[in-house]
Amino acid sequence: MRNLLSFNILLGLSALFLAGCGAFFSVKGIGLLFSGSFYAAIVMASSLEFGKIMATSFLYRYWRKINNIIKMYLLAAVVVLMGITSLGIFGFLSQAFYSTKSNIDGIESQVSLLEAKKSSLKDQIASNNERVKTLTETRKNQENNLSKVLDQSTTTTVTKSGGFFGKDTQEKVVDKKSVELKSKTLEGMQVSISSLESNVEKINNINVNLLTEINSLDTSIIDLKKQISKSDIGTYKFIAEAFNLKIETVVKLFILIIVGVFDPLAVCLLLAYNISTNRKEEVAPIVETKIIEKIVEKPVEVIKNIFQEYKRGTKPLHNPDLADPNIK
Repeated sequence: MRNLLSFNILLGLSALFLAGCGAFFSVKGIGLLFSGSFYAAIVMASSLEFGKIMATSFLYRYWRKINNIIKMYLLAAVVVLMGITSLGIFGFLSQAFYSTKSNIDGIESQVSLLEAKKSSLKDQIASNNERVKTLTETRKNQENNLSKVLDQSTTTTVTKSGGFFGKDTQEKVVDKKSVELKSKTLEGMQVSISSLESNVEKINNINVNLLTEINSLDTSIIDLKKQISKSDIGTYKFIAEAFNLKIETVVKLFILIIVGVFDPLAVCLLLAYNISTNRKEEVAPIVETKIIEKIVEKPVEVIKNIFQEYKRGTKPLHNPDLADPNIK
C-alpha cells in the first residue's frame, strides 16, 4: 500500500512538473508573440493552460456522467489547447535559438573583420619586405660605386721641360679638381647609403609593430572562436556540417521533436495520475457486515407416560388423569 502511494505521488509530481514546464514555455512564447500586450497575453495563456489540465481530469472522472455535447466540446478544446501549447513552445525555443544565433553572427562578423585586418597587415608587411629588399639592393650598388670612386686616382701626369740642354720629364701630381670632385661624390654616396639604411631600419620597425598587432588580432580571434564553441549552437553546427544541412534546419527539426513529445506526454501523465488515484479508490477495503445467528436453548416440557403393570384377573382402578380427554 505504501509503495502504491509513493508511486502515485511521484506520478503526480512528474505530471505537474512536466505540465508546468510546458505551460511556462508556452505562456512565455505567447507573451513574446503578443509583446504589445505582454502581461495580458501571459494571463490569458496561463488561464488556458490551467483550464486544459482541469478539463482533462474532468473528462476522465466524469466521462460516463456528462452528455455528448459537453464531452465532445471539452475533448476538442483539450486537443486545440495542446496545439496552442505546442506552438507556444515552438515559438519560445525558436526565439531563444535566433537570439543566440544573432549573437553568434555578430561574433562571427567580428572574426571576419579581424581576419580581413590581419590579412591587410600581412600584405603591408610583404610590401614593406619588398621595399626593404629594393633598398638593400640599392645600398649594395651604392657601396660598390663608393668602392669604385675610392679606387679612382686623383693624380695627373705633368710634363716638365728640361731647358735647352736637358730632356723633358713627366711627373704625377695631385689634381685638385679631381680631389674635390671625388670628395663630393663620396660625401653624396655616403649620405645616400645612410638614408637607405635609415629607411630600412624604419621599415623593419614598422614590420615589428605590424607583427605585434597581428599577434594581438590572433589572440582576439581565438577568444571570439572560444565564445562560439562554448555557445549552445556549437554542437548543432557540427551536426549540420556532418549531414550537409543548414543549422536552422537542424534546430527546427530538433524543436519539432521536442514539441511533439512535450505537451502530449504531460497530458498522458495527467491521465495516468487520475487513473492511478481512481484505482486506489476502487481497491479500497470494503467492510462486510456478517450476521451471526445465536442459538438460544429454551426449556422443553417433558411428558412422561406412566404405565402400570396389568395382572390378569384384576381390574385397574379408573384414573381420570390418564383418560383421553377426546374419548367421551
